[in-house]
Amino acid sequence: MTTHAVATPADRPKGWSREAMSAPPGSGGQTGVARSAHLGDAALGWACRLSAAIVFLMLISLIAVLVHSAWPAIRQFGFGFLVSTEWRVNELERPMRDATGQVVLIDGEPVMETLAPAFGALPVIWGTAVSSVIALVIAVPISLSAAIFLVRVAPKLRIAGAASFLIEFLAAVPSLAFGIWALFVLAPLFQKYVGPFLQRVLEPIPGFRWMFYETVTVAGRNIERPIPLTGRDLFTGSLILAIMILPIITSVSRDVLKSVPRTQIEGTLALGATWWQSCVAMLRYGRSGLLGAIMLGLARAAGETMAVTMVIGNNSQISPSPFAPAQTMASVLANEFAEASEGLHRAALLYVALILLTMSLVFNVVARRLVVGGISPTGSH
Repeated sequence: MTTHAVATPADRPKGWSREAMSAPPGSGGQTGVARSAHLGDAALGWACRLSAAIVFLMLISLIAVLVHSAWPAIRQFGFGFLVSTEWRVNELERPMRDATGQVVLIDGEPVMETLAPAFGALPVIWGTAVSSVIALVIAVPISLSAAIFLVRVAPKLRIAGAASFLIEFLAAVPSLAFGIWALFVLAPLFQKYVGPFLQRVLEPIPGFRWMFYETVTVAGRNIERPIPLTGRDLFTGSLILAIMILPIITSVSRDVLKSVPRTQIEGTLALGATWWQSCVAMLRYGRSGLLGAIMLGLARAAGETMAVTMVIGNNSQISPSPFAPAQTMASVLANEFAEASEGLHRAALLYVALILLTMSLVFNVVARRLVVGGISPTGSH
């Protein structure tokens, strides 16, 4: 025999009445509880819309302020700013040279010419691109290996939680701490041991001499001179960048590999694949999300400021050698913006900031789309 629970007056919601229950929707018979719930939903919806609008307006405002402040440089240099190699803050007086490179003389005295201030972003774009690429070359293999370890090995050893915590803790270390460590540990180590060792090993090999020598023009002649191995150069900056982007690439890659269906791994093993081959199959399955993780690391590397500024040097000239000082877009802003005078110099720096913001936005948008597609069950792999 089935018994049915009978609702008692105590079980009824507050404000309940038979007339209110029988009233049509929208009539005055609606309860106060229903009206309060409706108003709460509407208020929450508008609060969410307002919050999203504020974030969007902040981004638009940031872009508008940068464009307005950089407009004098945009108007004067245009897109040629992206390919110009000159970065001269003050006027420069130098001897005039003819088409053959000889100094022009009048009555035995050199004719002097005055060069106006000029600004071009190609050296800092070059420094940003090269340092980011070197950092990715170092960091990506280590990050993917660490992600495979966290997904396939660490759970069996019961250290997945501790290992993941260490990775995330490394991501929380301030960039200034990385910079100080690189300045007092990494740079002297490279100057005393790593740099001379690499020079002894690589310089005799054909095709590697350019890494340790540079060509300069003196009195119209090209002279080759050795690059001082100070430890504050493009390579050291790239190395500290690689250490700093390891956590973000590792953590995102771990999440992507965790989303790979277990059947994919078991299927490859059932077909006779080795453990390593099953790992390669995992990487292939999640390649879209892994590429997104790499793009996120690239965005972090391109925008990193303090740590790189402390060890990359301060050279506004393009050098193909990774052991020469250089500048990135972020480092030139950190070095010069505080002392830049109102006018073209500050506008040029803000033009650089606008380029950096555009690059970061593009990298992050592409990375997010790839990561979402890489970890979605219905995403394209």
